[in-house]
Amino acid sequence: MIKKPTQLNEHNYTPQESDIKNILPTQGKSQDEVRIFLFEFIGMALFAYGIICSQGSDEFLALFFFASVCLAAPFSGAHVNPAVTLAMLISRRVNFGQAVIYWLAQFTGALCGACCCYLILNEVDSSQVESTEYSWIISDLSGEAFGTFTFILFILIQTGEETTLTPNGQPMTTYVLVALALYFSRGFTFHSGGCLNPGMAVSLQQFQSYQTGDRQRMEFQWVYVGGPLGGGFGASVFYELYYKKQIRRL
Repeated sequence: MIKKPTQLNEHNYTPQESDIKNILPTQGKSQDEVRIFLFEFIGMALFAYGIICSQGSDEFLALFFFASVCLAAPFSGAHVNPAVTLAMLISRRVNFGQAVIYWLAQFTGALCGACCCYLILNEVDSSQVESTEYSWIISDLSGEAFGTFTFILFILIQTGEETTLTPNGQPMTTYVLVALALYFSRGFTFHSGGCLNPGMAVSLQQFQSYQTGDRQRMEFQWVYVGGPLGGGFGASVFYELYYKKQIRRL
């Protein structure tokens, strides 16, 4: 989410601290792809564990997300969300091959986090649609979409070279601001549980469904996939086609 590798030597990247763009090289070597997968996997697993441990607390969830970003950002960019990766793909900050690596790492990482939480705490909980009423489902879907739109739009703004709110700022500032963006964006989703993350929702719901035998939890899984992906797509289109053009006119 944050740093762009700017120089490649024989062993590793040497990033500049002032560079906060989320643009990974389009011609990476296999070791770079392994690094992306590994740290995105770890970041997602840590975040999944934190979501379950937070027991719905917005403050603790944001803190766990902040920790995941701090851990993964220097190595993978810390998307930690398939909807963020989709937005980065549409914005041409990653290529399709890299996006696939991110998605695989995110889904498997979230599942691993759920397994660890169950083994340690004997507990796994996931968001679910509480009512089958049409109005309730629309509310859940809209909340997930609007919340994700706001969250990802801020990420794109803050990590874009032309639009960042903290030019030449330290990466830690961006980590904090992005965590705060997640915290406030969850305000759109009091109905649905504020997942804003299709990888997390699918992995946790599937784990809990098979662990408890409650297959009905997965009936409305599309709400937690379609809402965030739609919000991420809308955020990237709005940012690319409108927001950047308006910034250039200032």
